[in-house]
Amino acid sequence: MKRTLSVVILLLLLGVAAALGTEFYDRSRSEARIMASVRQQFDERAARLRDDLRALQDLNGRLAAALAAAPGGEAGPFGSIAPGMARARPDIRSIVFVHKLRIEQVYPIAGNEPVIGLDYGLRPQFMAKIAYMIRHRVPVIDGSTRLVQTGRTGLIFRVPIFDAPAGADGGYRGMTALTVDLENTLRRAGLIGPDAVFDVAIRSREEDRPAYGLFGEPGLFDRPHVQVSIVLPDATWELAAVPKDGLAYDPARAWLIRGMGASVTLALLLAVLYRRGVWWSRSGGIASRDGLASLRTLLLIATLAPMPLMVGLAGWLVFTASIQAVEDLERQQVDELADQLRDKVVDFFEVPRAAATFNAGQFKSGLVGLDRRDDLLRGFLLQLRQQPLLTLLSVGMADGGYLAAGRPPVGDERGLRILRADRSDGGVLRIDRVDDDNRPSTSAGTGNPRYDARTRPWFETALQARSLRWYPAYRYAIHDPGGLFEDMGMGMSVALRDEAGRLVGVLTADVALSQISRFLRAEMVRIGGIAFLAESGGALLASSGGEPIYHLEDGQVRRVLADQSESPEIRLLGARILHSERVMGRQSLEVEGRRYLARWQAIQLPDGPMLTIALALPESRYAEPAERALNRIGLLILGFWVFGVAAALLVAWWLSRPLLSLSRWAEELAGGGGQSSPSVRSPVREIVVLAHALDRMAERQRSHARELERQVAERTQALVEANQRLVGLSLTDGLTGLANRRHFDEVLAQEGDRSRRDRRPMSLLMLDVDWFKYYNDQFGHPAGDVVLCQVARVLLESVRRPGDLAARYGGEEFAVILPGLDVRAAQAMAERIRARVEALGIVHSHGLSGRVTISIGVAQMDLDDAHGAETLVGQADAALYRAKAGGRNRVETARPDAGPGEPAAS
Repeated sequence: MKRTLSVVILLLLLGVAAALGTEFYDRSRSEARIMASVRQQFDERAARLRDDLRALQDLNGRLAAALAAAPGGEAGPFGSIAPGMARARPDIRSIVFVHKLRIEQVYPIAGNEPVIGLDYGLRPQFMAKIAYMIRHRVPVIDGSTRLVQTGRTGLIFRVPIFDAPAGADGGYRGMTALTVDLENTLRRAGLIGPDAVFDVAIRSREEDRPAYGLFGEPGLFDRPHVQVSIVLPDATWELAAVPKDGLAYDPARAWLIRGMGASVTLALLLAVLYRRGVWWSRSGGIASRDGLASLRTLLLIATLAPMPLMVGLAGWLVFTASIQAVEDLERQQVDELADQLRDKVVDFFEVPRAAATFNAGQFKSGLVGLDRRDDLLRGFLLQLRQQPLLTLLSVGMADGGYLAAGRPPVGDERGLRILRADRSDGGVLRIDRVDDDNRPSTSAGTGNPRYDARTRPWFETALQARSLRWYPAYRYAIHDPGGLFEDMGMGMSVALRDEAGRLVGVLTADVALSQISRFLRAEMVRIGGIAFLAESGGALLASSGGEPIYHLEDGQVRRVLADQSESPEIRLLGARILHSERVMGRQSLEVEGRRYLARWQAIQLPDGPMLTIALALPESRYAEPAERALNRIGLLILGFWVFGVAAALLVAWWLSRPLLSLSRWAEELAGGGGQSSPSVRSPVREIVVLAHALDRMAERQRSHARELERQVAERTQALVEANQRLVGLSLTDGLTGLANRRHFDEVLAQEGDRSRRDRRPMSLLMLDVDWFKYYNDQFGHPAGDVVLCQVARVLLESVRRPGDLAARYGGEEFAVILPGLDVRAAQAMAERIRARVEALGIVHSHGLSGRVTISIGVAQMDLDDAHGAETLVGQADAALYRAKAGGRNRVETARPDAGPGEPAAS
């Protein structure tokens, strides 16, 4: 017995292992075939994209060569060549000639008006590529920005034009550029679209800059993928493709393999049991093979043998699925929070860029100037009030003087300040408070006694750059008495020059780094995480914990690196980021017994530094609730298993007891005894049938008769209800829900007879929608049906007396039967109905006052007329005709001698 049980369990385990192994092998083969088909299609279409990029670059290069051969006369060659380029490549969005950094010529003009006269010097998002192009004297392809014309991501092909030979620094004259939509270009190459069997992502690797994404989901590079590289003059594009979700391994194949495995295992199990004599038994003196065990034993084996396997498998599946779900949820939450944090930091740094761009444009257009310093300061102060994230808006003079509006970043006082330093009095930095009218109020003391703007990093950065440029983080040198400006800041600056090109000053927009720390702290407080922002070299810019980002040593600033922070979490994560040499990633950390899931990613400021934003969330935020849930699930599974064992024992005893009784009675019969049949009670139908055949047969017949009677009653009731519904449908208009013409005729005849018999008045209203044909022609029949339904609703809401009936008479014509009302009361009700329909305000260009209106004819039945009902309809219709002829949107009463009128026009 024990040996047979061991063989059964071993066969079950082998069957499960074989099925899982076969499924794994089939899945691997299928994934390999899918990846091979992806690679074949992807290689072909990536080559098509490479050829397309080269063709566009060559086209732009020929234009640049033609313009370079015509110094000072670009207008002629550009005007004759650009249209031909656009005809050759209709997907080109724009073709431009840029003199220095300003767009001078555009083709075509239609649709490209936003870029006419655009100054790249005030668009830092474009300047990194332009600076690279000028420095290396090579064509470039910029795919990291959105087009000014459309706001969509585009490809900008640029070719520089130089007057001087290669190697000269001052010969840059300008460039040619053509733009195409990135998605359209990828679709043209077949890399995206319904026939592509893969999803694609593109990133660019450039000199002195980490890789950054151009298109698609960057996470595709972390999954098994096919990769192709396209080498360009200024960068290398890496393209990754993964199979689309629809090409994944078919779950039906997995279930087919599992089903076949289960079938084979069951067949082997039955064969083993057959060989071991489970299917033979011996009773009394009949010769047969000995039975394997009693019925009760076999029932216990059949019930209990698979139970440990099923419970264990269920527990393992629940445990692994729960752990995987928690990990997926944790990764998803961290990724979402990291992306949100990154977007908010990008928006934070957009503040100084927008402010610097705006004020540089003000200077360039002459709206402000250094000769109107009070106006300039008031403008700065107004911007600071509108944008609380800004710390300083300032201008450094060419002679070293300084003029700024600022907000203290340290302490609780946030009142605005004006800061001035004049070289005529030695550069003493004077600080004044500001009143609500943006004027100096009281002095806040003096700061740096020898302030020279020319020595500040933002001033030096602006002099070295051709355009608006980010300057590195630096420590403020204001040295105010209260230490309210003891902080570090960063922002953007641009040189201001007069018409002769002479330097007159440097404009800057600045944010304090402590503001970023406060922002990160506010974001992390609600989720219990840790976040920090660092430069590409690892120097900290801000952290949610407020740890120092610099130290003063002998008056010199020493920056704190992330891997040297006072926070152990930032220190460990900073070291991991530094050693990974990746611009984005995800890792698990353990710090002082606490586990964190960390995510970091790069932020490329336009024409500025590469920053890294990092986020770490404690796994306990998700793991502890998951562990509690798993413990509860484990206890629940164990409880079910104990309950199952007990239930199996009870069921085996309950099922086997009547069969054992019948077995003993059969043995007595074989021995000549057993004259009285045993009293057998069992839930098994076959056993009860054997013991009580006749009684069961009679009970079945009685039960069958009762069931037939119940079904007949149900069918009869269903037919009655169906007939009632059919009667209702035959009396109701399907569109408006009012009575139909047939029901109207019946009720009119009945009410006419009743009115003549009882000698009481009865009136009739005939209504018609004015100019309804024109409404249908203008708005269509569905809109006309809506109007009819709205008119019907007004009738239903207006006709509420018992006995009254509103009906759809035909088309746009309605009728209302009013028993018991004389013509005067009926006319009043008609006027109310007309006014309510007009008040709906349904627009109708052909209607009176531009609305949908109705005309109504009112008539009272002559009680002495044998054909009063038919005459009543004719009189009401004649009154309706007069209402139409009299201008519409009115109520007319029938004349006593009036007959049927002409049909009323809409």
